[in-house]
Amino acid sequence: MKIVIAPDSFKESLSAADVATCIENGFSEIFPDSEYIKVPLADGGEGTVDVLVDALNGQRQNQIVRGPIKDDVNAVWALLDDGESKTALIEIAAASGLDLITPEQRDPLLATSFGTGQSILQALDLGVQKILIGLGGSATNDGGAGILQALGGQLLDAQGNELPLGGAALANLASIDLTHLDKRCANVEFIVACDVSNPLTGENGASAIFGPQKGATAEMVELLDNALSHFANIAEKTTHINHQQSVGFGAAGGAPLGLSLAFNIQIKAGIDMVLDILNVDQLLQGADLVISGEGMMDNQTLNGKTPFGIAQRAVKRGIPVIAIAGSLGTEVDALYDSMGSIFGTVRSPQSLPQVLNEADKNLTRTARNVAATLAMGNKLSLK
Repeated sequence: MKIVIAPDSFKESLSAADVATCIENGFSEIFPDSEYIKVPLADGGEGTVDVLVDALNGQRQNQIVRGPIKDDVNAVWALLDDGESKTALIEIAAASGLDLITPEQRDPLLATSFGTGQSILQALDLGVQKILIGLGGSATNDGGAGILQALGGQLLDAQGNELPLGGAALANLASIDLTHLDKRCANVEFIVACDVSNPLTGENGASAIFGPQKGATAEMVELLDNALSHFANIAEKTTHINHQQSVGFGAAGGAPLGLSLAFNIQIKAGIDMVLDILNVDQLLQGADLVISGEGMMDNQTLNGKTPFGIAQRAVKRGIPVIAIAGSLGTEVDALYDSMGSIFGTVRSPQSLPQVLNEADKNLTRTARNVAATLAMGNKLSLK
């Protein structure tokens, strides 16, 4: 039996590779002679660089850049070099991520994506022809303005002065000057990977939906939404498109808007980008079962998350799918259209620290029990 194990990470406890290993360990207790193909995955957000650099033998790059608020951070990105072309894998979370600051430091009015722009500059200095950027986990709500500023773009107020960094300053934007934008931006293929379809502004936009988790009050949300709307209106003079309602432009605090002023960007679902890069369709050939999972599964999993993405590919090939999650939300019924069974791993009411500490044991045990159930079911069907 060929079993493809293709999970995402369990955030704060297990990497995607660790999750795959735990599932294999549990299943191999019951099916020791099966062929196991482990494919750790990510959906374009945090962990994407780790997944791809390990699978493709890339090289990690380190650079001290400006963090989302004030302090500098050590941002890690990856360089893939096949001898003919170079590709950069960058996560906005590495330089401008929410996890880089404490809850008390969160301030979407001032948070900037400037450090991510510095990482992009480093990639350009190394001669990349292609850049893949994942937009999950940002602390920012600046419409990618910081990225644009780091690349040489100038955002000017009515007096011709450069705006300070951060999302709130965009309310005073009068003009955009790309005269000093790094010329290399025009010659790079740029793919934006995101797992949300939210527009830039409005009730489902970057500020309203994601602003509160970044520290925005109701008053801040209104201010930031108006600032992004104003940014989009001014940017239209350059891009000839008003991106306020463009699908996916609400990701990472509206980062695609700033990126669209510097590059000819393509927006792709993060999980599809990862699956294609790893040639997962080929790995699925001849598979009898696919096992996926992530830390938390509920109806949000349908919005481009890893288990749903791999399940869609498997279902097209008639391959059954089992999902194992750290925990299950209250709304999972819609997932059954593509996943035959869904299991949670938490064994009893536990504190969060205990759940995180026992994640590997709980996952391995659950995988073993799932496998045992399959084995018993097979015996019963033979009677």
